[in-house]
Amino acid sequence: MGINGVKNAKNIVIFGVNIYFLLTKANKILLYFVVGLNLILALNGCNPTNIKNPINTIKNNETTTVIRIAYQLEGVALLLKNRGTLEKRLAKIGVTAEWKKYSSGPPIISAMGNGEIDLGYVGDVPALLAQIKNLPLVYVANQLPIPTTIAVLVPEKSSIKNLTDLKGKKITFVEGSTAHYTFIQVLIAAGLSLNEVEIVGLSAYEGKIAFEKGLVDVWIGWEPYWAELEEKMPVRILTNGEGIADNTNFYLATHNLVKNNYELVKIFIEELQKTGEWAVKNSENVAQIVAQETGLKIATAKRIVARSIYEVLPIQERAIEEQQRIADIFFRLGIFPKQIRVKDMVWKGS
Repeated sequence: MGINGVKNAKNIVIFGVNIYFLLTKANKILLYFVVGLNLILALNGCNPTNIKNPINTIKNNETTTVIRIAYQLEGVALLLKNRGTLEKRLAKIGVTAEWKKYSSGPPIISAMGNGEIDLGYVGDVPALLAQIKNLPLVYVANQLPIPTTIAVLVPEKSSIKNLTDLKGKKITFVEGSTAHYTFIQVLIAAGLSLNEVEIVGLSAYEGKIAFEKGLVDVWIGWEPYWAELEEKMPVRILTNGEGIADNTNFYLATHNLVKNNYELVKIFIEELQKTGEWAVKNSENVAQIVAQETGLKIATAKRIVARSIYEVLPIQERAIEEQQRIADIFFRLGIFPKQIRVKDMVWKGS
C-alpha cells in the first residue's frame, strides 16, 4: 500500500491527536503542520525543482571559517559537542564549530538541503530520504548498529502481549525516521499489512506526549525519548530492534564541504572516533553529559548509556548494503516513489 492509502486510514486518529494539542499547546499546531508537510513531500518523492536550492556557503577555492553541525540527543556527536576537542583542533586552522540541536533526522535532512547545515547525524531512513530528494549530500561515516536503543513500547497494563496483537491498534512514530523502518519490520514479523493498523505520524515530542496521555496504543522510537517515557510512566517493552532493525546511524556531509574542504571532514571523523573510544572507558562521564543535555535523572542517563554503543567508523560497505535493503523494501511497499542505488551517495574521495 502506498503512503496515500495509509494516510486515509489514519486521518481520524491524527485529527483527534491534533485537537488535544490545540487545547493544551496551541503553538504546536503550526509546528505539526510544517513537519507534516515536509514529511509528506519527502515520502512522496517531491520534485527536486520545488525544493529550495541549497545555499553554497562553501565556495570553490575558498576555505570556510565556520562548520555547522547538526546533532541529536544521543550518539557520539552529542558527546563530541560537549567535550570541546573538535573546537580545539579547528581553532588551530582558524575554523569554529557551530552546533545545532534537532529532535530527529528528517528536519536535519531538510536543513542540510536548505544549506543551513554542513554535517549532520541521522538515522537510516532520513539518509535514504536525502537521496530520494536528490539532495547533494554524501555518506562519510557511520556508527556501529545499535538495535538496543530503539524500542516498541506499550503501557504496562496494555492488553497487547505480542506483535500479532498490534492489529487494529494506533501506533505512533516519526514518519521518515529510523522508527519508520522498525515499524515496517515489526509488521512483517507480526504478519500484518499496513492497512491493518492505524498510523499516527507525529514528531518525537508530540508522539511521546500522545503516548503518555493514552491517545495512542503503541509508541516506536529511540533514546533518549524511550528512557524518558520509562521515567515518567509504567511501560512494557514489546520488543527492541534486536533481530528486527539494525538501527545504524550515519554522518552525512554536503557535497560542497567534502569537495572543497575535505580536511575538515577528516578532522571531524577523527574526533568522533576518539570520542567514541573515550566513551567506552568513561561511562560515568558519558552519563553526566546525557543527563545534562536531556534533563533526565542520572540513573536514567546511565540506563541509556548501558544500552548504547559508541563507535564511529569511516563509512562501511556493510552499512551501505543494509541501507540498500531498506531502500528496496520501502520501494516495494510504495513508500519510496523510485528505486535508488545507495552506493552512489557514498563519498569516494577528494
